[in-house]
Amino acid sequence: MTDQQPVLITGASGFIGGHLCRHLLAAGRSVRGLSRSAKPWDTHSWGDSATPLRSAQNVGAIRGDILDPEALQAACEGVGEVFHLAGVSQTADRRNARAMRTNVEGTRNLLAAARAAGVKRLVFISSALADQMDHGQAPARPGDYVRGKWKAERLVLEANGEDGLLTTVLRPAPVYGPGMKGGIARMIRLIHARRLPPLPKLERGFSLVGVDDVCRAAMLASESLLAPGQCWLLTDLQRYTANEVEQAVYEALGRKKPAWRTPAVVFFAAAALLQFGRLAGWKKAESGLQTWRNLTSERTWPAQDIYEELDFRPSGVLYEQLPEIIRDLTRQQPAPRE
Repeated sequence: MTDQQPVLITGASGFIGGHLCRHLLAAGRSVRGLSRSAKPWDTHSWGDSATPLRSAQNVGAIRGDILDPEALQAACEGVGEVFHLAGVSQTADRRNARAMRTNVEGTRNLLAAARAAGVKRLVFISSALADQMDHGQAPARPGDYVRGKWKAERLVLEANGEDGLLTTVLRPAPVYGPGMKGGIARMIRLIHARRLPPLPKLERGFSLVGVDDVCRAAMLASESLLAPGQCWLLTDLQRYTANEVEQAVYEALGRKKPAWRTPAVVFFAAAALLQFGRLAGWKKAESGLQTWRNLTSERTWPAQDIYEELDFRPSGVLYEQLPEIIRDLTRQQPAPRE
């Protein structure tokens, strides 16, 4: 990295973006955060050991949208490296025109601004789901989120070497850590609140990766001479199953998991009901049949290349971080009734 120049994080107020800001500040870097809403240090407080972003002296915030070329030009001015995380997150809705436009056109705008400003490195944090598009494993009609991420990756890789800009794509599996969101976070909250019946027998595996490892890999990729033009998958090299994670959550909570399991047909019916609730506009229906498909499909990815080429190893697995994650997720949640 070029220590004399600040680094730019798009999507700095998001889960990964805030953690990356913390890692960069700890490394002595000056950080510029671009976000559509909050300042990057106003939305994060990951436990007592986290670097307090609010009081950091070498972090600055720019409020702007990656669909606004002028905001991106201002954000990239004088920057040495860009970490691109801004975009619309995955949802249960297969069609999402906003996700497609933001993730693709926003990335196109950022690349143009970075090249015009003389930025040297750009690391794009994509998603392991995009790997399916490369190998013909995606559904016959993949959702706009997956297609948008894959198209954005193509733009980033095609820009490598243009106007002196070197680009790298990282494809992390679903990311865990304090402040996490998504299906596992919902599982933890529901088990903590005693609102989730025991899962059915689920033997399909999935990959995950810790947020600190994503940040470390992104920083290494911005420095490595081997990284430009690369598209690397990123996991913690552990194969998880929903039943194993469920058991680990109960143990971390100091509770005994019930001996019985919900019949698979009942669990599927509940997922279908939630799907119907989403279609009917029930805002609390956070998941549906997509959750069922995720639980009953193999979603593991190989990630050997990045570890061999960057000499990088994951620092741990989900189970080691569960106590801290649970404390973070349940901090504002009422204690469950006995």
